[in-house]
Amino acid sequence: MTAEKPPSRLSRLLERLGDRLGRSSRVFLIGLVVACGIEVAVDWNSTLFEINVLRSSLKQKGENYADLVRKAAEGPLLAYDWDELERLSRGLFDDEDVVYVRFTDVVGNTLYDRLLPAYSKWFQRAHAQPFRAYYRHPMDRDARGMLGDPSALKRKMESSRHRDFIQAFTDGENRLIGYFSSGPPAGAVEEQPRTLYQDRLADERGERDTDLSYALGAITNDEGESYGVVLIAFRHDRLNRATVGKLLKGLAITLFFVSLILVQNFFSRRAKLRLMDLEAALKAARAAISGTLPERPQLDGRDVGVAFSQADRVGGTVYDLRADGGELEILVAVPEGAGVDAAFASVVLRDLYRRVERAANLKEPAEIAEALLAEYDQSPLARPVELLLMRVSPSGAVRGVVAGLAPPSLVEEGAPRAIPAGEPLPIDARHLARPLRQFAADLGERALLFFDDGMPAEAPRRFAPKGALARMAAAAAAQTARGANDAQAIADDAVQQAVKHWHKKHTDDFFALAITRSAARSSSPRAGTSA
Repeated sequence: MTAEKPPSRLSRLLERLGDRLGRSSRVFLIGLVVACGIEVAVDWNSTLFEINVLRSSLKQKGENYADLVRKAAEGPLLAYDWDELERLSRGLFDDEDVVYVRFTDVVGNTLYDRLLPAYSKWFQRAHAQPFRAYYRHPMDRDARGMLGDPSALKRKMESSRHRDFIQAFTDGENRLIGYFSSGPPAGAVEEQPRTLYQDRLADERGERDTDLSYALGAITNDEGESYGVVLIAFRHDRLNRATVGKLLKGLAITLFFVSLILVQNFFSRRAKLRLMDLEAALKAARAAISGTLPERPQLDGRDVGVAFSQADRVGGTVYDLRADGGELEILVAVPEGAGVDAAFASVVLRDLYRRVERAANLKEPAEIAEALLAEYDQSPLARPVELLLMRVSPSGAVRGVVAGLAPPSLVEEGAPRAIPAGEPLPIDARHLARPLRQFAADLGERALLFFDDGMPAEAPRRFAPKGALARMAAAAAAQTARGANDAQAIADDAVQQAVKHWHKKHTDDFFALAITRSAARSSSPRAGTSA
């Protein structure tokens, strides 16, 4: 009988590590925080991107307006043509965001300005002072910067502390992109900007002004020298409403998906813990069965081979072998179902079998089965069971009972032939899946074979018991032809082929028994280990 290969030290270590990490609440919490953090980052990056698109649209519009007006105002500004400046400005107020336009000359004198009257009244009520007085200092400062050093003014705008978290995020993102992108070639002269957009103003409290921004355009002569500045101011009513809407939408989306992640992970963890508990219980059930499998006894004149492979989810098949008075007694029991309950029902049945034999000293399989089933019916773990109980003598006499399982087969002319079973016995057992029937035969020189896959008779199979018996019979005939007798090899081959066909995904346990005529007997340290 072949022994199951023990797992390597690395596989045992990985299994313990995986089990520990899977049960660790700290690891679960860290994973949950990381998942929620990624979701928040993705959702808010999308939200901030949408807000930046709105702001960029207003900025681009302001710079375009300033660029068009500054080019058209070159002649009128030099000629101090107020009517023409009025005409240039009038069309800008068709845009509902534009509230103020101003033209200044090279020394900062205001040549023309116009403020939207409705906005002027609202601003006076909101800030308790006129619009021009409120913004005179930043507008004059930026106009001087456009005339003197537009590049320095641009850098000052970009490094201004009067910005919100969205602008800070955007600036950080731009710096990160600039870090990985190639800058201008060495020695390149930076071109002076002709239009700039100021959206980082301070209010009377020194905080960021969210009500207004303006675009600046330098009015130049043919040589490129600046001699005037046009300033176009935009109110942020629509932009602020759209920004608040985007933030609320982003918050709602983030809360929804974070809640979804929390709920999914909570229930997933509960299911995972239940699965791990189930796997631990199945492991204990497998150990409960395989840990007490019997030693393979000797039978004079016969070679006995037993092979057994447990399913991952435990099919519940259990067997026992006992030498008594020179005979070999064999019990095979298959409870209904699979899993922990079936496994422990099998263990109870085997323990009851051993106790019944010691207490009553029964010899006949029918008597033993009747006493066993009477005890089994009283167990709270009992469930419907199929069983085989038989005794084989050294002379080859076989007698036994079977319920649900197929009777053993004899090898005749290289093919298996099932031993016929008699009429049902009058035994009343509540947990017997099928009626109990007797069978008897004389082996002589023939081999006795038995194979069961633990599955119901009507279940679909990849490797049918009939096919397994045929393979075992062919192997026994081949051994006889070459004068060899190795019952264990016959049983092992049948179980290994069954496992191979199921690719180690079998749902029930495989059990094979072979008894052949042999003068020389081989011994094995342990029967019932997995093939």
